[in-house]
Amino acid sequence: MIPATDSHVRYVGRFDFKDPEGPRCEWSASTVELALRGSNLKARIRETGQDQLQVVVDGSPTQVIKLEKGDQTYDIANNLPFGNHLVQLVKRSEAWVGMTQFLGYDVDGSLQMPKKPKHVIEVIGDSISCGFGNEGKSHEEHFKIDTENAYMTYGAIAARDLGADFVDLAWSGRKMWPDNTMPEIYDFAFPDDKTSPWDMKKDVPSVIVINLATNDFGKENPDEKSWTEAYAAFIGRLRVRAPKAKIYCAYGPMMSDNWPPGTKALTTLKRYLSDVVALREAAGDKNLRALEFTSQDEVDGIGSDWHPSVKTHQKMAKVLADAIRQEVRW
Repeated sequence: MIPATDSHVRYVGRFDFKDPEGPRCEWSASTVELALRGSNLKARIRETGQDQLQVVVDGSPTQVIKLEKGDQTYDIANNLPFGNHLVQLVKRSEAWVGMTQFLGYDVDGSLQMPKKPKHVIEVIGDSISCGFGNEGKSHEEHFKIDTENAYMTYGAIAARDLGADFVDLAWSGRKMWPDNTMPEIYDFAFPDDKTSPWDMKKDVPSVIVINLATNDFGKENPDEKSWTEAYAAFIGRLRVRAPKAKIYCAYGPMMSDNWPPGTKALTTLKRYLSDVVALREAAGDKNLRALEFTSQDEVDGIGSDWHPSVKTHQKMAKVLADAIRQEVRW
C-alpha cells in the first residue's frame, strides 16, 4: 500500500493534511491525480457520507464510484494496457454530502510525478457551480446525489480546455449577502468547520470567477447599497490573496426578468454588478469585469429543479474559456 501522503500523488483543491492517516476533503471537484505506470490501481478511502467520485483515465471519464461509509478499498482501474496512465478521482458531490479521506493506493507498477499546470481557475458559487442536477432528466426531478456532477460544471470544463487546475468553492443555496453567504465559509478547508483555516498562500488562482446572485435575487431584490458594498468588500479580500488575478463577476444562466414576477431581477442585477465594478475601479482595481452566461435554453435540456444541464454548462464553459483566452492570454 502506497501511503496517501506519498509525494507522487497530487491533490488539487482544498485538502487538509492534519490527519496523518491521509488527506481529507469536502469541497466539490476536489481531485486526486496519480500518474500510474502499470495496469491496475486500487484506492483505500474513508467516507463519512454518501459522496461519489468520477474516475477519469487518460482524460476520459470511466466509472462513477459511490462511496460507502467507513473504510473501503475500491477498484479504480483494472487491466489497462501496461504503461503510463493519468488517473484522476474527482469528487462529484458537494461539501455537505460528506467528507472523503484518502488512506492509500495499491498499484501493480509504480507512481510517477504528475505534471502540475501553471495556472489555477477558482470558482466561487452556489448550486450552479456545484453541478446541482446537471445530469437530471428534467426540471421536474428533484435533487439526487446521483445527478450532481462537479466534473461536468462550466468551471471544470473550461479549466480542462485551458490546461489549468480547477478549484470549486461552491455550496447550494449560498448567497453573497446578507445571510447564508459564501464569504463566511470561503476561508476554510472544510466549509462547515470554522476551525479549519485554509492556507491562502497555496494554489493562488490566476483567474477567479464569482457566480453568486441567483439565490440573492430569488424572492426579492436585495438592498442595492448593502449588496454591492458586500460584494466589493469580498473582492477586496480576494485581492489580498490574489492581487494579479483576473476576476469575473459572473451571472446567469438561471436568472431572468420574468422571475420573480415584477422584480426585473436580471436587469437589476446587471446594474448592481456595474456598481460593484465601479466601486472596485475607484479603489484602483482594474482587473475585473462582469461576465454574462446567457439564460438557459430548453432546447439544451433543463436539469433537476430548473438547474442548468450538462449541455448548458458546456456552453457556459466556452464563454468563460473564450474570455480567458482573449483577456488573460496564458
